[in-house]
Amino acid sequence: MAHVKKHGIHYAWVILAAACVVNIVARADQASFGVFIDPLVQQFGWKRGEISFAYSLAFLIGLPAVMIMGWLGDRFGARQLMLGAAVMIGVGTVLLGTIKELWQFYLIYGFMVGSMGHAAFSVLLPVIMTRWFYRNLGIVMGIYFASQGLGPVIFAPLFRWLLESQGWQNTFVLIGTILGCILAFFALFIHNRPEDKGLQAYGIEDAPKTTQSKAEASAPPVRLREILKQRIVWKLAGIHHFGCLAHSIILAHIVSMATFKGIPGVEAAGVLATIAGSSVISRFAFSVMADKFGGRTTLTLSLLGQSLPVIILFFASDAWVFYLFAVVFGLCYGGEMVGFPIINKQLFGARAPLGSIYSFEMVGAGTGMALGGWLGGGLFDMSGAYTWSLTTSLIVGLIGLPLALSLPRHKKSAPVLAETPRTAKPNIGTESASTAS
Repeated sequence: MAHVKKHGIHYAWVILAAACVVNIVARADQASFGVFIDPLVQQFGWKRGEISFAYSLAFLIGLPAVMIMGWLGDRFGARQLMLGAAVMIGVGTVLLGTIKELWQFYLIYGFMVGSMGHAAFSVLLPVIMTRWFYRNLGIVMGIYFASQGLGPVIFAPLFRWLLESQGWQNTFVLIGTILGCILAFFALFIHNRPEDKGLQAYGIEDAPKTTQSKAEASAPPVRLREILKQRIVWKLAGIHHFGCLAHSIILAHIVSMATFKGIPGVEAAGVLATIAGSSVISRFAFSVMADKFGGRTTLTLSLLGQSLPVIILFFASDAWVFYLFAVVFGLCYGGEMVGFPIINKQLFGARAPLGSIYSFEMVGAGTGMALGGWLGGGLFDMSGAYTWSLTTSLIVGLIGLPLALSLPRHKKSAPVLAETPRTAKPNIGTESASTAS
């Protein structure tokens, strides 16, 4: 900390660095799920639909988890929650190496690793970023979400190689121990708000001064229940649902889709890693776009970009075609997820219960991920091929387009420094001078 003060580095950059490391490591198990399917089929003889139900279960259990974490984070801070989540992910990953029965896989992966452990990081960190940064928020969020894409790049091939060379148990004991230690260490650097360290948000001195009445300046922030009465919140949750449903079919099963066509295991795992690597670009670019152009443009382009490339997979049989798809798909799919914290701040302001709002939208995402992950395997078990899974992904992705196009047009103006009084109805039908970033 003394080094930070001595060299004049704002602590917000420490927060960002720690959050990026945590973001990469926390998703190791979840983002690498696709590489677990074939080894589990071979080792235990379970069906793909049975295995992928654990993926769905993680998101279903995660629905109340993200709501609870958002609420707790707004009231009590993030560090303690993240330390508990670090222990849960580390211990849960080690225990995955001991499973013998399907129900054990459901319990350990579905409850400990994929849902309860992951919920704290996925909900709290993006909101913390919006509190610590005023200047260049889009770029900062782009860096943060880009780091999220690096998780599968590192861990998907690593998991597959270790599973093939070291076996199931040794792989998870080793990785679980490392994951838990890294997460716990870097979570210690996270603080909920700049005020917790006697600081202001980075770049807040550049904020334009706004004229407010005394009543407006002293009024409490808008309550969540008032915000949830607005139609636009439900539209955002719906967009997150359909977008996540569409791409979760791909993410959970692309490795098996490739091996089903005869691609070797490690090479097939590389397809998932390539998707994640390409998504680093979209996660960064679409965060910047959300800050500059708002939700309508950003979400429309991302939904189109993640849906149409699925057509390539109908004709894929060679490795190079799968890798071509991975690059094209990855260049847009990451953009569907990253804009919501920025869009929420544009609409509701920095003092709104952003953690709770974001967690509500994450319920839409979680139900989509849960349903899509299961459908990909279930439709394969019913038909003996992935054709219907791909068709579902394509159609559902396009269903989200009308919702994205119905969002208000973005109007660039001064950011919110004081929120709408609680007695007034929040102006979120348009991104006006009082609500845009």
